[in-house]
Amino acid sequence: MITIFILLKNRYETDSTSIGVSTAYIRWTNTFPSIGICLSKSRIINDFTAAVKKRFPGEKPAYTYVRTLYDYLFINPNNLYIKPDYCKGLNSTCGVDILDMRRELFPMTCKDLFDEIYFAEKLMPDCELIFKFHELEMGYCFLANNLMDYESIEKMPLLYSSLDEYRNLRLVLKSGLVYRYDLYVNSPEDLPYFNAVTYAITDDPMIHSFNVEEIHNDENVIYEPVSQRLCKFPTESSIKGLPYSFSICMSIIRSEIEMKICNCTLFSHKDSSSKNYCGVKEISCLESGKLAEKVKDYVGSNMACLPSCVEQQISAVGSREKRYGSESDKTEGHVVEIEIASPPTARYYRTVTQTKLDLIVPE
Repeated sequence: MITIFILLKNRYETDSTSIGVSTAYIRWTNTFPSIGICLSKSRIINDFTAAVKKRFPGEKPAYTYVRTLYDYLFINPNNLYIKPDYCKGLNSTCGVDILDMRRELFPMTCKDLFDEIYFAEKLMPDCELIFKFHELEMGYCFLANNLMDYESIEKMPLLYSSLDEYRNLRLVLKSGLVYRYDLYVNSPEDLPYFNAVTYAITDDPMIHSFNVEEIHNDENVIYEPVSQRLCKFPTESSIKGLPYSFSICMSIIRSEIEMKICNCTLFSHKDSSSKNYCGVKEISCLESGKLAEKVKDYVGSNMACLPSCVEQQISAVGSREKRYGSESDKTEGHVVEIEIASPPTARYYRTVTQTKLDLIVPE
């Protein structure tokens, strides 16, 4: 009896949860992945040049200086190239309030970004019911179906079932602007971050296909120690009002390492003020500091960022150019479509297999 009790105790302490598979897909309502559209560097246009000249009345800024400001405007952890030599004699932010320039030149409402949005081939009349604006690690972004904006996954607007004929989200974005667009396809608790896969949105209409498998949890799983389930729920965040996710964890660590090495950061989930925002000289420090490698090495060696317990398993099927039936079907602007290639036929369930009650050995 003692041996049995010890074995039960060891199993309870090390292996109290398990993951099974369900295939009853006919009854499922599935959640569309979170879609992120972030602004990135395109080309200098008159609007940007005019914004620079407005800040230096009566002067004609050199093109090299204008170019440096443009590069600085789109700085993010994946794009740290800038020439501080063109800002000699100026303050740390190259003589301008670069964050103020972003607010002036970049949209903060989806109506200034999208011409049309279709879900399941139906026109969505109000983009603000789908896409919400956020200032994130990757800059100005608009997110759909993300836990940043909803109390739970069940309350998200983009849902589908295996019986639906169409399982796609088509976006028509405005063109001819100072920025271009990067597409992110994530699990609903994740955010665009420096190590995420991106898809460029170009003049060529494209369709990106994915398959998605969901993970659901028994209501008692959250009461099990994190050390046993080896995942965290969105509610188990260290920052109030921010869901836990692998991407947010990575972003927080990157910000902390930036502060430690260069005494500044490009973005911080913990502090949204601009007091520690990197100037042009500090950006050179970030570039030489190889921040991305340091973050990955730290996380890999310390298991600092666990996966989310509700993380979708998203696999890319492929991309193809969208073809129109006739010239009249073509749409002005940049067109990108995200589709679920096949409705999921398997769903993973995490359950509790060992509880304290199992430690009571029957006679």
